[in-house]
Amino acid sequence: MADKVIYTDGRDVTVTDSTLKVKSTSYRINGITRMCLWTIRPERWPGVVLMVLGVVALLIGWFVQLPADMNLTTQNGVLGANMLALWIGAALLVIGLLAVALTRERYAVRITTAEGDKNALVSRRREYVAQVVDALNKAFTFGGTGTTTAHAGTTGAKTDYVTVKK
Repeated sequence: MADKVIYTDGRDVTVTDSTLKVKSTSYRINGITRMCLWTIRPERWPGVVLMVLGVVALLIGWFVQLPADMNLTTQNGVLGANMLALWIGAALLVIGLLAVALTRERYAVRITTAEGDKNALVSRRREYVAQVVDALNKAFTFGGTGTTTAHAGTTGAKTDYVTVKK
């Protein structure tokens, strides 16, 4: 008997009543002991560090804290060290702001098997990952495995719901 397809995105992900297939990796539904929609928060500290360094450089340049003997002489004249600190500080501040603003949360179908926890599917689109998790819930129910849905909290990431086999 052929497996009943519960969900497919037409490309990389297929959920049947017995298998979760993501690209070339397959997971047996009866081998999954737990699964959840997992939120992966981005690392924003590099952008914050750049912003802090930018503000420090801006303050050094603004309050003329660099001595005149640090000025650079070029073919076009003298480039003041404090003016250079202002420009470098502004550039670091803008780069840091962009880095913080452009980093987005990612979402994963996180499963637990005998091999441990794995992010089976990762995407920036929460709705897409939620559809796969819902399909997995249907696969557990269709397979007659008896599942329960519970809320769980984790550290470092937000879990919306977890399905655990009885």
